[in-house]
Amino acid sequence: MNQLQEIESSLQKLLSTLKKNRECVPRELLWSRYRDDYFRLKMQISQTAKTYICTLLSQNLLKNPYISDEIQIHVINRAIQDSGLVPEMSRCINQTYSVDKLYPLVMDLKEQIQTALWPYIDFETCLVYDLEHPEQEPILYNRITRQVFTDGNWIHRELDLGWKFIQYLAPRPYEDTIPVQSTKPNTCP
Repeated sequence: MNQLQEIESSLQKLLSTLKKNRECVPRELLWSRYRDDYFRLKMQISQTAKTYICTLLSQNLLKNPYISDEIQIHVINRAIQDSGLVPEMSRCINQTYSVDKLYPLVMDLKEQIQTALWPYIDFETCLVYDLEHPEQEPILYNRITRQVFTDGNWIHRELDLGWKFIQYLAPRPYEDTIPVQSTKPNTCP
């Protein structure tokens, strides 16, 4: 069993316990007599759900390694906020008690995040010219996705870029970025 399956199984078990508690114990008792245990369970569910969602979102998430994580994290957070899916996921957890129903919501969010990150991935789309065969048409290739554009579709295909000339289609905003050293003296105590 891999890590994601363990997290998923743990979350489903916690949700089943929550459902059973809500069905079998009056709400007043959950909020008074069993308050500490009930809120501990809800906290475990919250933490496990967050781990599950973050694990799913980060699996095979494409980011541009040449652009700062800070910028891309801002884009990810904006996509999450704009999606409106977080409250829906919360309702799913608290009303259906089902990881199976949560999964498509997370995948929808992941697709929205990947779409928001695409402009940064697209900076690595280039034309690849084969210098050994200059008569051949250049290939449209994305160095991050490792896909070639053929017949109107992106197809996964690794390219050996040795002896190839690469022409980027868009100006790459990070090529001219040179870290500037501060001239201020270190004033830490």
